[in-house]
Amino acid sequence: MILFADSCADMPLEDSKKRGIEVLPLTINIGDNNYRDQIDISSEEVLQAITDGERPKTSQINPENFVESFKPFVEKGESILYIAFSSELSGTYQSAVIARDTLLDDYPDADITVIDTHAASYGLGMIVESASEDMKDGLSDDDVIKNVERNVNNIRHFFTVNDLDYLAKGGRLSKGSAFLGGLLNIKPLLHVEDGKLVPLEKHRGIKKVFKSMIEHINDDQITGKIHITQSNALDSAELLKKKILEETEVKVVNISMIGPTISSHTGNGTIAMFYFNEGV
Repeated sequence: MILFADSCADMPLEDSKKRGIEVLPLTINIGDNNYRDQIDISSEEVLQAITDGERPKTSQINPENFVESFKPFVEKGESILYIAFSSELSGTYQSAVIARDTLLDDYPDADITVIDTHAASYGLGMIVESASEDMKDGLSDDDVIKNVERNVNNIRHFFTVNDLDYLAKGGRLSKGSAFLGGLLNIKPLLHVEDGKLVPLEKHRGIKKVFKSMIEHINDDQITGKIHITQSNALDSAELLKKKILEETEVKVVNISMIGPTISSHTGNGTIAMFYFNEGV
């Protein structure tokens, strides 16, 4: 089975290549220029453009790109698993479904599975990583897919942003109107609900946001790996990591950069935390 993901998994391309994952990039539009996520532009360049007053826009992967990418493997008789960015945040999943149905018209025996994770950033990345590990361990295609579906139900996202208004204007924030306005010195804690970004709590200052994140970890009795992503907020991410290791039973915390597409919508100063809640 060939494992596909899109660049909104925020996995470094080198890591994806080592794992044998085929990654399709979304497109970032800045001014009159178009850039392929992680190929033509970095997160740092996107965030600098935002600092300079630009408003990056992003474009989904179109069905033709998926057909072009899937077809060589279909012709070889390979099965395909594409683990997709949330359909509530992008049309990329639907493009993959159209591509699958198009290929099935010409190759009725093609084995193409497309899964909507309702996840974003390294929440999606953790699901993809887990699937690649299962494949490496020799699990059957059915068992790999079954585990992906379990992980889709178990993945948890918690994140905070510097500018909620910036996120809301990008059209990716649900139920956010009550949070807008009067946010001076207030830090929001958000999560993902049914694939949408949803405000969860308001806190005065980043330390109280982190305190709430720690409480969620302990309430869920998490002992497995936690992944933190950040956009020009490494010091704060390191502080959150320190608190997690000191105040929870978690032993492994990794930190990485939020990818170019996600950074285009969240802006500078975002910190996100992801883990699997196996207890649900």
